[in-house]
Order: sequence, then structure tokens, then C-alpha cells
Amino acid sequence: MFRDFTLGRYPIGIQSFESIRQGNRIYVDKTELIYRLTHSASYNFLSRPRRFGKSLLLSTIKAYYQGRKELFKGLAISHLESEWNVHPVFHLSMGHGLFDSFESTLRHLSDEIIKLKTEFGLQTSTESLASQFAELIRESHLKFGHKTVILIDEYDKPLLETTHLHSEVHDNVRQLMRSFYSVIKDCGDHLEFVMITGVTKFSHINIFSGLNNLRDITLMPDYNAICGIAESEMHSYFKEDIEVLAKKNSLSYDETAVKLKLFYDGYKFADRGENIYNPFSILCAFDAGSFDTYWFQTGTPQHLINTLSKRHYDFSQLEGKKYTAAALMGSDVSDSDPVALLYHSGYLTIKGFQQEGRRYILGFPNEEVSSGFYSDLLKIISRKNLNGPFDPALFAENVIDGKPEEFLVQIKSLLSGYSYMEIQDEPREFHFQTLIKAICLAVGLDVKAEAHTSQGRVDLTMQTKNFIYLIEFKVDSTPEVAIQQIILKNYADKYLSDSRRIFKIGANFSTKTRSLTGWIIE
Repeated sequence: MFRDFTLGRYPIGIQSFESIRQGNRIYVDKTELIYRLTHSASYNFLSRPRRFGKSLLLSTIKAYYQGRKELFKGLAISHLESEWNVHPVFHLSMGHGLFDSFESTLRHLSDEIIKLKTEFGLQTSTESLASQFAELIRESHLKFGHKTVILIDEYDKPLLETTHLHSEVHDNVRQLMRSFYSVIKDCGDHLEFVMITGVTKFSHINIFSGLNNLRDITLMPDYNAICGIAESEMHSYFKEDIEVLAKKNSLSYDETAVKLKLFYDGYKFADRGENIYNPFSILCAFDAGSFDTYWFQTGTPQHLINTLSKRHYDFSQLEGKKYTAAALMGSDVSDSDPVALLYHSGYLTIKGFQQEGRRYILGFPNEEVSSGFYSDLLKIISRKNLNGPFDPALFAENVIDGKPEEFLVQIKSLLSGYSYMEIQDEPREFHFQTLIKAICLAVGLDVKAEAHTSQGRVDLTMQTKNFIYLIEFKVDSTPEVAIQQIILKNYADKYLSDSRRIFKIGANFSTKTRSLTGWIIE
């Protein structure tokens, strides 16, 4: 399949199926999955991370139910559908609204109702937004002769953006949204299909309490690849793009494919199925002709920053967390455990499945996400400007050049005189581990926390081309105690056949000074 490599062919930031098809831009055909979805259940919910194609999915479903057969020429659904009935489609989006109060949420819903009235030439005789929504659903069915389709994009944004405001504001927004969405079930006789998308399900606040027939397809293997780019799609749709990217970076095709996989692949949304590439990052990489952290450059969601900055959580232990489907989909942004939120936000993904207990094993999907996450975490927990006194680039240089004294002085400078992550209790050992691991990962160093040896676990292990650092931390103790643990437990024996130079470092933190009080290097 040859394509002309011209500017604008990558639909970066374009969420309209019509614009993509009419503009002759690349579209990865998901219409067979869409046909299966629309013919298997009437009420559906899907959770996926931001910039993962949820809006494009709804736009495609909208065009399908509008009977726009010409837009689907050559796609899988054109061979599956024969009727192409035209339905009124109510497409509501919460993604572009500002939700900083109850009043702003009310205004946005009111604007959505006005748009529906204008688009379909309908009037309402009631005052409340929920009642008007219900009336529009019934009247559109009667007027156009086919049942109405409802598509709601980013339904949870008003809830996410008010979670950390005054509890009364959030409660009022929740009640408003629940009242509005509850209309959908009551109007079932007038509805052909319903699809709701978001980042999290907010199950604990009963936002869908009336929609007990809502099918959650988030973890279903059949729909694992309904958003994003699967491995098989990468090489069938983007073979020439990979070749061009390889040439621009002086790499072979295979080397480029491996690098793309390392940076942008690794997502999985079910217990089985292909790994999924981040579509936004992939398209940006092809468009720019280089590898970068494109997804992270679009910003970290504020609700996630707010949540992480207030959690007493050991973020160095995220890899390998195990969750049942109920725990993963039943947790909300307000819960004490942020792991489910990290999963829904795209920072963690399914890396495996344990049949016993039917638990999903979570982890970072790829290098873009892990390095970006720890870079963001470093900003949060240090509360310092990375262009200030602490220089991450110099820190990395000192580690790579085998200068432990210098990088330990940098760590001491970074730690001195700040309140750690707004934690009210005294700092614990893993807090310091997490900070230093965040620093290392943020600057691209190979670091592992609690690395196993035959006789125990090393607090931190850093490896470069020429050096290995084994670091043991103690809190309110002495560096001597820390270094003795490394020696007595023979942590270095694991690397006896390794030609690299090994540094054994014992360091002590003080809860009084909230910084390093000393270290020993051997």
C-alpha cells in the first residue's frame, strides 16, 4: 500500500472521522470492531487514557449511525452493513468545558442542550436540564422515525476537575451529572445505542446508578484494540512510515521498529490480546521524524497531580501490582490508593494476568511513560524548579562518570530544607528511595529499587556502562550501619563476574534535618 508522503497526512489532534476521511489522512480501520460493538449491546461504557482515540471512536460511530456510507468506502464495515439507516445522533462532549464550579458545569450542560435543539430543530416545554434532555430524546425519535443514538465523550471531566475543590461543590456537581445521565435509562424505548467514554468509572459515587444495564467493555479482550494501534496494524499501515523514520535517524527498519516498541508500545487493556501503541505518540514521531516524549509534552492532568501530591504512597513499588477487575474498575480518584487512577490515566497498564485469583498484573507500558512519570513525580515531590540549584543533567553526568561523592552532594542539596510531599508524619526510608529513583529515571539512568540478591534486597542499584552503584539507606542511624549491611550480606557477589567497577554506598537520612547526614563510599 503506497501513500504520498505529504504534510498533513497524520491526523494529529484531529478527532473528526469526517475530516480524516475527506482529508485523505491515515485512518487505522476500527470499523469491524465498531460493527461488532453496535450490534452486541445497546448501552456501553469505555475507559481509556487521554489522547488514545476515544473522541475519534465516537465520531466514527456518529458517522455510521448518520448513514454516511460514503465516508466508509473501502473500510471493513462497508462489507458488513447493508441498511445504513439514518438515526438522530446526540453527541455530547465534556472535554472542552471548564468545570471549576457547580455554575460552570450547569452552563456547559445548558449549552449542550441548546446545541441539540438547534441541530435537530426541536423545542422543549420543561425547565430542568434533565427533563429537557429526556424530552429531546423522545421528540427526536418521533420526528425522524428512527431511535436516537447518544454518544457522551469524557463524561467524567466535571467530576475529575471538582474532586479536589470544596466537598460541597463536588457533591453538587455529582448530583447534577447523576440526574442528567439517569435520563438515559428512562428513555430506553426511544434509544438505539448509547456509548459513554471517560478516564475513570467513578463507580463509588453511583453516577450510573440508574444505568444498571450499562455494559463496561473496558477490560473485554474483544475490544482491547478498539482504540490505539495494535502491533499487526503498525506494520500493515505504517511500513513506509517506519522506513522513512529509519532513514531520518540512520537506523535499519528493524532497529526503528524495536525503538518504536520500546518507546510507545506496551499498553494492554485485557487479559489477552495484542499490545497497543500510543496513537498520539506514534503519529507525532512519524510526523516529526524523531523520538520524543510527545504524550507527556501535552501535560499531566491536574487531577492526577493533585492526587499524587497528597498520597503517602511508595511509588517505587508500582511495577508488579496485582488487582482484580472489580478493584481496578471499582476505584475512584478519591480513593486512598492511586494505582487504579494511574491505570485509567495511562501511566500503568496490564502487563500480565494471574489465573489464580484472576488478578491483573500492572506496570509501566514503555520508556516514554516511565521516564515521564518519574520526571513529573520529581517535580511534585521536590517542589523545586529543575532549572534551579539541582541540575539533573549534572547529576546524570556524575553518575555516568563514576563520581559518587559529587552526586551525593547534589542529593543532599536537593533534600535540604523542604517539606517532603506535604507528608505530615515523619519521612520513612522508602520516601527517600522514591525520590532518588525518580531523579535517576527522570534523567534516563538504569535504576532499580529493592533489587533482589541471594541474601536480601539492595535499597537502590544504579548501573551505567562502566559502573555499578549499590546503595543502602538508613534513617536516623549511621552510614556505618548501612555500609556494613552491604558487606555482611554480600550484595556485591551478584556482580563478581562483571568487569564494571562497583561502588558500595551506605547513606543515612535524618528525619530532623530531612536530609543526608553522611555517607561512606567503598
